[in-house]
Amino acid sequence: MKQHRTLLIITMLIICTVAKAQDPEQWRQKGYEAKENGDYEMAIDFYGKILKAQPEDYDARLALARLYFETEKYKKAENLFLKIFDNDSTDVEALTGLGNVYLMTNKLDKSILMYQKAISFLPDDISLYFKLAKAYSWQGKLQNAIDTYNRVLKIDDTYSEAYQGIGKMYYWMEKPFSALEYYEKAIALDPAEFPIRNEYNDIKKSLKYQLTGNFFLVNEREQGYNIDAIIQRYDFSKRLNNSLNISASFLLDYSNRDIIDTDIGDTTRFYDNTTVKISYLSRHHRIDVFTGFTVADNKFSSYGLAWRSNYTVGNFDITNTLVGGYNYFYYWNQVGHTVGQDELSVKYNKIKLSLYIAYGVVDKKPVLDVPNDRYEEDINPHIGYGTAISYQILNRPKIEIGASYSYLNYTYKSLYYYSPMGRNLYGPTISVYYAWRKFYTYANAAYNFGTEYYYESINNEITTNFVDVTNWSFSVEAGYNINNWGFSAGIRKFYNPYYQNFTAFISVKYSL
Repeated sequence: MKQHRTLLIITMLIICTVAKAQDPEQWRQKGYEAKENGDYEMAIDFYGKILKAQPEDYDARLALARLYFETEKYKKAENLFLKIFDNDSTDVEALTGLGNVYLMTNKLDKSILMYQKAISFLPDDISLYFKLAKAYSWQGKLQNAIDTYNRVLKIDDTYSEAYQGIGKMYYWMEKPFSALEYYEKAIALDPAEFPIRNEYNDIKKSLKYQLTGNFFLVNEREQGYNIDAIIQRYDFSKRLNNSLNISASFLLDYSNRDIIDTDIGDTTRFYDNTTVKISYLSRHHRIDVFTGFTVADNKFSSYGLAWRSNYTVGNFDITNTLVGGYNYFYYWNQVGHTVGQDELSVKYNKIKLSLYIAYGVVDKKPVLDVPNDRYEEDINPHIGYGTAISYQILNRPKIEIGASYSYLNYTYKSLYYYSPMGRNLYGPTISVYYAWRKFYTYANAAYNFGTEYYYESINNEITTNFVDVTNWSFSVEAGYNINNWGFSAGIRKFYNPYYQNFTAFISVKYSL
């Protein structure tokens, strides 16, 4: 009898121990402790046990949803927040959680709607306004973001983050002078907040006189010549106000050309070029008017107009750039052309697509027109178009892979400048960018398969001959920025069987 009683007591103790171990409140405590210690996976496990035992447990469902969000399991987080929302459409925690999920998954319209609903139930919750402003800014609705930050200031005008937010929006709207006014208000309220002060200093730095010295060593090789050049270029720019920027550059080129089997051109060349540009900037547009002059050749080396517009439509960033004017593109043989080009770029999340088309006319120079049996001075019309697509596969370092295609066709051949006929190029591209503190490095590479053709007359018969112009190229650059100084250096290489180019450069920038 005594043995039966002892066995009964032991059994009851085991049952109580198991029950206690499976107590949801114990799981809740352990889940909370795991979350506080940063062990989110363990916390997810404990809160998941609670929901299995008590499927309608509100606190466990909310905690688990937040944990899924923190661990970037956005779909699972969305499902749990939706269950809370379905039970109570006025639940601000669920509305905020859904807004956060939709923000991080780039469903910005839904994110904004959730935040707006949450604010309608808690109109004095400052944190909700900051979330809504962020969603507007990510969508490109910068004025809406400014209005939202101003709603914060109506509730409490001591929030430095709201002034900082307005300043940042004005800077993104190409209004840096207006941005500084709001950053100064933010600093006055919170002078020890280094992120605010650092952003303020970066904007002030961008408004100073920007002076840059660039030094290049260049080698070009072709079947008929070899060129070694030492090039210096000095750049100056200054933002005058919210709308106007002025810039100028001076180039000096000393080149030596070894000529092989031809009598075209000089053996030594001194060349200078001075360019001035005035730019008008607004939120969606930039208009550049530019002109250049060379004393060495006593002529205008460039003049024209460039217009860039950019808009955000939903999740699409759309940029269009139209350029028209004159360019003295090969001063060794005193060759220039008048050209117009339009480029359209569309970016969606990590995918970017670009399209361009160009048409130009080269100044009168000797051209070879084989089908019409003539060699004489004439203008040379040409057309080009192409496309490129890229995809960002990694954020840090930023790595993009892509592919490109281009077509270029000149009406006539000329020995005075590169004038391909029916050139088709296509191939893969890759680029890598990495920044660490004040240091950055950048590299890109491309490989293009391609052909072009030329006409040949043999015994009065015109034949079309195709040439393989497959090429590869790469560039590497590294830089360091400290205080008002910036330093960078790099190399570039281009190769095909008929033409090679190698460039090494150093650049020094100073903000005065």
